[in-house]
Amino acid sequence: MFAKRKEVILLVFGKGGHNAQITRFIDNDNINQLPLIALTSADNIHKKIDEKYFCLEARDKFSQLKNLFIFCAYVVVAIAQMFRIITKYKVIGMISTGPGLAVIPGIMCRIMRAKVIYFESWSRIEKPSLAGRFMYWISNQFYVQHQSMKAKYPQAKYVGRL
Repeated sequence: MFAKRKEVILLVFGKGGHNAQITRFIDNDNINQLPLIALTSADNIHKKIDEKYFCLEARDKFSQLKNLFIFCAYVVVAIAQMFRIITKYKVIGMISTGPGLAVIPGIMCRIMRAKVIYFESWSRIEKPSLAGRFMYWISNQFYVQHQSMKAKYPQAKYVGRL
């Protein structure tokens, strides 16, 4: 069953600025010739993405009360969607521009020995994001878009704005 799966790159990103960053990355970078699939909460995705899987955001940044329920639902949906993806495809790499919805897929990709690349959000200039704090330890390569963030993530690579 798993022997003849198609190799893909998994893009994990959220709405708004996270979607804009992954769009810039796809437009400005030559990401192999492998198919791209997305695990995202965004409605509109880049035309080069072959297939989209929906995932909830890991938290509601406007309501602390809802966060426990939203996080539990996110974990269930993220794991279920990742199982759908890994039974259909062989994920050889994951690229994420955040937000927190990247954490569970990042862990699962590392378990499957897929390379994980994470870009800390360009909106982070002085303070690390919660997702970034986790993904710094999960990812194989961690990139920051502001030089000032190198102080918070000493092993990160500075790439400038996507």
